Amino acid sequence: MNGPVVVLDRVTKRFAGHTAVDGLSLAVPSGVIFGLLGPNGAGKTTSIRMIMDILEPDEGEVRLFGERGAGRDPSGRVGYLPEERGLYPRMRVLDVLVFLAEVKGVPRRVARTRALEWLDRLGLGDWRLRRVNELSKGMQQKVQFIATMLHDPDLVIRSPGSTR
Repeated sequence: MNGPVVVLDRVTKRFAGHTAVDGLSLAVPSGVIFGLLGPNGAGKTTSIRMIMDILEPDEGEVRLFGERGAGRDPSGRVGYLPEERGLYPRMRVLDVLVFLAEVKGVPRRVARTRALEWLDRLGLGDWRLRRVNELSKGMQQKVQFIATMLHDPDLVIRSPGSTR
C-alpha cells in the first residue's frame, strides 16, 4: 500500500464539556512502530478508540488503509490487543482462538492450524485444551496476543496501559 496506514486529520473528541482530543493530526506509514505517548488523561485511549471506530470523532477524519470509516470496515486487516484481556474465560484455549480467528474471516481449519502453531511457538501447546480461566495472567496475555495475530493483520494496535 502506498501512503500512510493510519491518518488522523484534525480529530477532536469531547465528553460532557471536556475535550479529550483536540485537533490531533498524524499519519503512520506502513512498516513502522508508532507510539502515542503522554500522561494519563492525554487522550491516547480515546484516539485509539476513534481509530478502531469504537468512538466517532466530533470533528476531523480518521482513515485506515486510505479509506474513511476506520475500524469496522477493514477490521479483518487490523489486530487489536487491548489492555484488559478480552477472552472467554470458560472456553478452552484452542476453541477461543479458533472462534476469534473465524470472526476475522479465517476458515476454521486454517485457524486451528495457525492457533496450534502459535501455541507451540509461545510454549502453550500443552495448555490448548485447558479453559482460559485456568491459565495464569501471563499465559492469558500470550493467548490474547495469539488471538491478535492469528488472522495475519496488516496493522496491529496495542491499547495504551496505565503509566503507573
